[in-house]
Amino acid sequence: MTCTHKLKTAVAGLVAAGALAFGATAQAVTLDAGVFNNTLGSQANPVVINVPDPGNPGGSGIFLDTINFDLGSFTHFNMTSTAPGIASFGVPIFENNGDTEVVAAQASFSNQPLADLGLTRDYHLHPQGLAGVGAGYTLTLWGSNGVPNVPLPAAAWLFGTGVIGLAGLARRKMAALA
Repeated sequence: MTCTHKLKTAVAGLVAAGALAFGATAQAVTLDAGVFNNTLGSQANPVVINVPDPGNPGGSGIFLDTINFDLGSFTHFNMTSTAPGIASFGVPIFENNGDTEVVAAQASFSNQPLADLGLTRDYHLHPQGLAGVGAGYTLTLWGSNGVPNVPLPAAAWLFGTGVIGLAGLARRKMAALA
């Protein structure tokens, strides 16, 4: 019984030491991406955030950064990321009202709908991962208003004109028989 207790105590001590070791290298950067509008944070002019080394300067480590943003008049959020040298990189989206996660961690987002919460900065991102020596990441953020209108493909136009042509031939044939 005492041997089992000692083993459990030793394992708990190792877990605590490991957590402290990771905690000692954990870094955090807080940035403000601003309020998106037609000139800043649009698809034509996205917000680009470059974090050259989120780990220890000159070293490596776990990082959990915070980037606050507001979609302004946009209704959907988009993001692409480049994170060379970073293991298990991901970016969840949290709302600033109660710090609740609304979208699980991903490396990119496309037309992610986000409601206007009426706060100064409605949402924040948490880029996170394990950075190697000198590794960094770049995020490109922009707002949009839903799925863009997709033009009707040429095949649909050809199909439609073909159906109209067949209807015209059928009408002519029926008129000739009458």
